[in-house]
Amino acid sequence: MATEATVTAAVPAHAAMIGVSDFDGVLRGKHVLGEDLSGRDKVIKFSEAVLAWDCSDRVIPISFTQQPLTAFGDADLRILSATGRSVSDVGNQYLYLAEFIGAHENICPRGVLRKVLRRAADLGYRCAVGFEFEFMLFKENADTIEDKPFSEWVPLTRGAFGYSIMRSVAQHELFDEILALCEKARIPLSGLHFETGPGVVEASLRHCDALEAADRATIFKSMIKAWAQRRGMMATFMAKVSEDWPGQSGHIHISMSSGGQNAFHDSNAAGNFSKLMRQFIAGQLNYMNEFCVLAAPNFNSYKRLVPGCWAPICPSWGFDNRSCAVRVISGEPSVHRLEYRLAGADVNPYLALACAIGSGILGVETCVALPASIAGDASVEMTARLPQSLSEATYRFAQSEAANEVFGERFVETFSCSRRWEWDAVQNRVTDFERRRYFEII
Repeated sequence: MATEATVTAAVPAHAAMIGVSDFDGVLRGKHVLGEDLSGRDKVIKFSEAVLAWDCSDRVIPISFTQQPLTAFGDADLRILSATGRSVSDVGNQYLYLAEFIGAHENICPRGVLRKVLRRAADLGYRCAVGFEFEFMLFKENADTIEDKPFSEWVPLTRGAFGYSIMRSVAQHELFDEILALCEKARIPLSGLHFETGPGVVEASLRHCDALEAADRATIFKSMIKAWAQRRGMMATFMAKVSEDWPGQSGHIHISMSSGGQNAFHDSNAAGNFSKLMRQFIAGQLNYMNEFCVLAAPNFNSYKRLVPGCWAPICPSWGFDNRSCAVRVISGEPSVHRLEYRLAGADVNPYLALACAIGSGILGVETCVALPASIAGDASVEMTARLPQSLSEATYRFAQSEAANEVFGERFVETFSCSRRWEWDAVQNRVTDFERRRYFEII
């Protein structure tokens, strides 16, 4: 899978935003006024609290800071001049990505991915990556979703009608806006269509260098949510919005190159399936249960990983088999790749990609055996189930020697703490469903 050249030139902007990813993949940042950020990378001070907040800004008791948990200080943040781009269809809203360096680099999501990619580079490989996201659009706003019960929320379209040309034509203005927005933001798409499920759209981001791909994916999610709100809608990347509808995926397409050639492709092998690709997929499967929490990071993620919903439920692989966790897409060198189907749309792109590539590199280094491919329904032929809850996945990650070795002990400890906190935050809630089920009967 050939990569396109990464665009490095940035338009000077003297009133720009900077954004850095937290553990949830949410961009946190601020406007920086009066400075040209396009010429070279700059280091500024920025609150380390963003690495200790959950998605509702509650402080997670994480031991990464030297100060008391109530006295967060500033940390070094590197503004990445090459990442500058417009992120709005109105005006000139300019954004530069940033990353924590120094004391917090080893727990910064972008820093964790860079660490994994260096490991691949040390073996002589570069990774090309393309993300694809499903997201759901509702004819609601931030006030109505608070005031109305979910049963009254109105999706953009009714019912399931995947790949609908009719709906694409009917909503052409919406699609035209998304395409123009992505082009303006230097996030080119290779596909855009309605997926199965009410109001579900799938966008395939064009493949490029792995770090740039994660940058684009992170910006894309925030950009689409902001665009939808400007249009009087709400966009969600939740893994599972309703038990009555399919989940929303965040599949990752990956190939590796060496010397400018696709190292996953071997024209002399059956299915063009190279030895390196076999080892890479073997590693992904071997460590999938231990690393799962990086690709399924939320309580809600595991409601997507159930039978019959176009999502994997076990470590498995197959040729062009969408029931498997890893799908081999065989073809000419320019398109030959794998699709990592474990990840949902709710992922932090940096961490999900670190999971997919880090486990694969371990397979290359250790030469673990690749199990037999699956031609039928992987959920029927499975021998081992994926973790079935955030709690189980977090426990496996925290206990994993391989995770500590690939991602670093400090990151494993800190991220595991954040996921235990997330589990407790949701698990301890009493839901309306429980009241309806148990209130009178039990």
